[in-house]
Amino acid sequence: MRRAQQLAQELGALGLEHELVDTSVTSVEQVGDQLRGSRIIIIIGGDGLIHHCIQHVAGTAIPVGVVPAGSGNDFWRMTGDSKADDSLAKMIAFCRQPGATTPIDLLELRFDQAGGSPRYALGAVSWGFEATVNAKANALPRQLGALRYIAGLVLCIPQLRGWHSEVKANGMEFSGSVLAASLANIKSLGGGIKLFPRAEITDGTAELAIIRGPRILRVLPYLPRILTGAPHPWKVSAHLAQARVETTRSSYADGECVGEGSFDLSVIPAGIQLIS
Repeated sequence: MRRAQQLAQELGALGLEHELVDTSVTSVEQVGDQLRGSRIIIIIGGDGLIHHCIQHVAGTAIPVGVVPAGSGNDFWRMTGDSKADDSLAKMIAFCRQPGATTPIDLLELRFDQAGGSPRYALGAVSWGFEATVNAKANALPRQLGALRYIAGLVLCIPQLRGWHSEVKANGMEFSGSVLAASLANIKSLGGGIKLFPRAEITDGTAELAIIRGPRILRVLPYLPRILTGAPHPWKVSAHLAQARVETTRSSYADGECVGEGSFDLSVIPAGIQLIS
């Protein structure tokens, strides 16, 4: 809220018309039409708030900016800014004199159980261990910040078991027992854990990262390599523009639960116009 109020004050001092929406009082869904009618949208929050906002502006030409104020901020790390103040200054400069934006990729998800209606993500969709950790982390106190994800990881390891999943795409097919599985447009999850070192937001593909195997004990010695995205004997990796995922598990994207069971993923080039 402090960063949002600072931005609003700066815009007011410049005589720029704006509206500050507090999403702890008014949900993003309640202002969806307002978002679609905006000239510029600046999101002050974390990956979850970004996720809810992009559902309403996907595929539009509306410039979208991000100022970090969440516990993970993994998408913001892809913008190249190192401090929140740098992002604030960038947003103020853009509102004062709008310039060019960077077209970035969007992940489109269509779950079978949702009748094929689209859901969008900017970061990563996980239906493996990462999804279990995400659910556990979301239940922990927000005051822990990024430590929620480390705590969630530690709490979930004892209950980790492999389950069957399939991924089919042009040029590759995987079927087997998995411990963790994600398709990512960003390099990190959990507040900077670099699970997807080759992921980019402008290359038209998502990075597939699967940790195969039925039991955690065989994989556990490779945990340091897993947490840095390094190669190891249990890793399956590829870059895909489209994929069909067969699973019975819940999936999380941008820190939010987005669907149950099997789904299709497509990478949408230039799905969002990012202020950069």
